[in-house]
Amino acid sequence: MSTSTAVSDRMGLPRSPWGSVKLRLALIGALLIAASVALTVGLTLRTVDQHSEQVALDLSLAQTRKMAKLVGARLVSLQLALRSAAETLDTRQPLRAEQALGFLRDRPVLASLFDTVFVSQPDGQVLAFRDGQGVRTPKLYIGDRDYFRQTIAQQRPVISSPNVGRASNEPVVILTLPLRGDDGRVVAVIGGGLRLATRALMPEITADDEDDPAHTVIVDAAGRVLSHAEPQWLMRDAALDPTLTDAVNRWVEQGRPVEPSGLARRFDAYLVSSAGVPDADWVIFRSAPVDSVLGGAQRARQRALAVGAAVALGGGLLLFGATLLMLRPLRRLEHCALELMQGQRPVDSAWPRGRNEIGRLSHLLRQALDERASADAAGRELLDRLQAVMAHAPVGIGFTRDRKFEAVSVHFHRLLGYQPGALVGLPPRVIYVSDEFYDGLGQRVGAAFGAGQAFDEEIEFRRRDGSHFWGRLQGQPVRQGDASAGTIWTLEDVTVQRAQRETLAWAGSHDGLTRLVNRAEFERRLAAQCQDRRRREPVSALFIDLDRFKAVNDSAGHAAGDAVLIAVARVLKEQVRHADTVARLGGDEFAVLLINCDRLGAASVAEKMRAAVEALRVPWAGAALNVGASLGVVELDASLPDVAAVLTAADIACYAAKHDGRNSVRVHGVAGLRLVGS
Repeated sequence: MSTSTAVSDRMGLPRSPWGSVKLRLALIGALLIAASVALTVGLTLRTVDQHSEQVALDLSLAQTRKMAKLVGARLVSLQLALRSAAETLDTRQPLRAEQALGFLRDRPVLASLFDTVFVSQPDGQVLAFRDGQGVRTPKLYIGDRDYFRQTIAQQRPVISSPNVGRASNEPVVILTLPLRGDDGRVVAVIGGGLRLATRALMPEITADDEDDPAHTVIVDAAGRVLSHAEPQWLMRDAALDPTLTDAVNRWVEQGRPVEPSGLARRFDAYLVSSAGVPDADWVIFRSAPVDSVLGGAQRARQRALAVGAAVALGGGLLLFGATLLMLRPLRRLEHCALELMQGQRPVDSAWPRGRNEIGRLSHLLRQALDERASADAAGRELLDRLQAVMAHAPVGIGFTRDRKFEAVSVHFHRLLGYQPGALVGLPPRVIYVSDEFYDGLGQRVGAAFGAGQAFDEEIEFRRRDGSHFWGRLQGQPVRQGDASAGTIWTLEDVTVQRAQRETLAWAGSHDGLTRLVNRAEFERRLAAQCQDRRRREPVSALFIDLDRFKAVNDSAGHAAGDAVLIAVARVLKEQVRHADTVARLGGDEFAVLLINCDRLGAASVAEKMRAAVEALRVPWAGAALNVGASLGVVELDASLPDVAAVLTAADIACYAAKHDGRNSVRVHGVAGLRLVGS
């Protein structure tokens, strides 16, 4: 066993050959070669496959277009033959049966072009009929056929949909030509029938060819088969043909277009092209198996893949051997490093030298060891200082990462009621009042950090014993934009400061004697109601002036007057809802803001207040002090745009109550309405 191997065993280092850098580099190189070859071959073959497939599709489409043109030309030639023959008929008089029979006997060309030929009257009664059995006058009526009705109605040649012929009882396609008289009306119809079973449409197109793997079918606009290599498919749905199912279904989804330009596409195992015959609303579908069309390309692909695999394997083996040879000095460097870690070799002893990468690595390793020793010493000194700062800082300091405490100062523990070190490893959510609050806090912290700002907020915390306190929490990420680096937090108890602020805030908006809202706060709330133009619910205000209060002050003293004001404030608040506002404006003047209350409702509340004040008795120095109240009521509306206008209106109504004898209620804007207690 070598020295380096023994050292590795004592250090517990793995001895698996897969841990060798040489083997890994060789394997990575072999894999890279294989991947490069595979990618190159794959991309090349893919391009070839795509090109081959596109060429095959283009050739198939060109052939299908040609077939569509041939079928269209055949139909046009048949229509021209009918028109040429019809020019010899005298249409100035209604046709007779003898004239029609003679016409068909004298036109053997039509019999060679069509399986059946007929001449009919405009009402659909056939005058003459010719087929393989000769010329005759049959008892045949075609006036109910769609193609015949269309010919008469539109007065133009028509190519019928496939239907079963009444004379032959076989699937046929009929070509018709209307004959018009001098007055422009149809006097007769000539028609020629093509039996689908004889493949008379274009037998050379749909017939099977051993040298051509393609399969050709002609269908009408409804998708029914007009021509097929196998007669049993006639008149059936072309989508049932397994070689055309996907192509026909796609054609149906697209609205059954009849496009002469056609299209070609691959459908799974088949290459399918199609082209339309517009004059007849027919479509030619041509399909061929992919294997039969592209079989040569696929065999070439397999050979190329085999060659590529052989090249990748050979290159990998050569690279492996070269790597073993070039990295032999690395083994010596490993031996030195292991001895150094075991203390068997001084840091400044001789290391492997050289001008190549191994020599430079040896030099850098020694330099790194020197710097590490210096850094370790500096790190220990810095850690000592940091621990001293955390131990004596007047605020709590904590460090979190991955939603856990990793470092927490003693003061931080003390604020939350934990023993030193108890929070380390715990999730921060244990110090907050609820999980829901913690989740919302996380969103606010993320928003602040995302905006490049520090987090600073007063938060209610939960101590270990379940008690709560208010603390100011400040946070800053260790590295901006890198959550994995963690976050530094500071925490200080602000319970007392917060209570003092709340006390000051309350004193600024309340009357110290009656503890009611003061004049400034009342006017602020009233102004908010005046400015809210979207308000739909009614809002009313009351102005209250105590009667005989000066006499109480003069006879019993200001202390007695204060006692009366406190008692009056209490009974006034008892008459309103929680959402309403009762305020002391100053001296013996009070005001009330009633939400969702019109003037009549406000007048009712005012009357209850008046009665409650009148019934109030305040014990003082063996006597009972009492006062009265005059109240003015006003409802906020567009005529009172601001606080001054509302208070003026309420004061006017209150003055009217005092002027009329006091101890009463007056409503602004309602003449003669006076509420007086018993």
